[in-house]
Amino acid sequence: MDHARSKPKRTFNRRTLLITAGACLTLATLVTLVSIDFSTQRVGRSRVTLDTVKRGTLEITVRANGQLIPNNVEYIASQVMGRVARTHVKAGDAVKAGDLLVELTNPQLVASAEEARSAWEGAVNEAKSAESELRANLLNQEALLTQARFEQEKAEARLAAETKLFGRGIVSQIDFDNSKLTVAQTTERHALEKKRFSAVRDNVKVQLDVRQSRVNELARALDRARDQVVNLRIVAGIDGVVQEVAVDVGQQLQPGAPVGRLAQPDRLYAELRVPAREATEVQPGQQVVVDTRNGTIDGVVARVDPAVTDGTVIVDVDLKGDMPAGARPQLAVEGIVYLAQLSDTLYVGRPAYAKSNAPIMVYKLDSGGRYATRVPVSAGKISVDQLQVLSGLQPGDRIITSETGEWQSKDRILLN
Repeated sequence: MDHARSKPKRTFNRRTLLITAGACLTLATLVTLVSIDFSTQRVGRSRVTLDTVKRGTLEITVRANGQLIPNNVEYIASQVMGRVARTHVKAGDAVKAGDLLVELTNPQLVASAEEARSAWEGAVNEAKSAESELRANLLNQEALLTQARFEQEKAEARLAAETKLFGRGIVSQIDFDNSKLTVAQTTERHALEKKRFSAVRDNVKVQLDVRQSRVNELARALDRARDQVVNLRIVAGIDGVVQEVAVDVGQQLQPGAPVGRLAQPDRLYAELRVPAREATEVQPGQQVVVDTRNGTIDGVVARVDPAVTDGTVIVDVDLKGDMPAGARPQLAVEGIVYLAQLSDTLYVGRPAYAKSNAPIMVYKLDSGGRYATRVPVSAGKISVDQLQVLSGLQPGDRIITSETGEWQSKDRILLN
């Protein structure tokens, strides 16, 4: 006999389960909403850069871009007017002192040199002819002087003899007086010839000096003319590498026109352009490391330009040791100037808005790392990417070092 089976009684039905689940979800949502801070500015954690305050030794440095400059540069210019006939080198060629770089042509200079040579040779021949004539005149005058001396000596000898004879009565008074007169005449004539010889000799010297001066003047003119012809061949004055050839074949050059530039690549220094606001403590003698992108080389600050140009200060750095491979003039480099070393000091990554020796506001994270509160900090010296902390932070504190952006006016932010 069949019996009707009764349904078992369910403790919870489906509807009750759904209601319970919805109530729990609502409660959880309410708890979550209550725990969320809607009043604080939210900032994505990926948008900020954080750094931790440390204690130790801080290197105060300044970073600057620049280029390598040769110590010895020869700027080549045309010394004469001429047309470029031929160029013998190109930029990058190595040359020795005296090597031919560029040839110029100027027929007028060549003709002028020939005319100057002819004029000089003519003056030399004229001087030689005049010297021969003047020397002959001097010899003639010397002969007259000698004759006058002999006549004086002869008259004096006769007078001496007649003086002895006159005392014995052998020579008459009139002959004795004539002999004395002859001595006086010859003596005076001899003195006159002496003066005449001296005057002729002085005149000969003056005439020869005048002729020689003319010869010297034309010789200098000839040298100048020859130098101008020689200068049509432009040569290197130093051993080095051609940096630039600034002329083309057929180009007409005037005196002083630039032709090219040579440099000695093994003797370079670094010219750094330091931002003016960071160059206040750069001094000669400070250590520098220069990066050529193919190696580094040590250097020392040699000169700091007193003027500011386009917001930068030029700093010259003498380089020490062997140059890295590929180093050459005008190569772009980056230099780090070491200004000072601060021991046992607090420091942290440099905030983008920080200024040296000035109070700043930074966002410091709490212990949980979720909230960042703006706090005042006394900043000291600034390095390339580090900031000295004088007060306001402690070792281990974490701060935001990136730009604060649109939330810079908020006293507190939430990182999510």
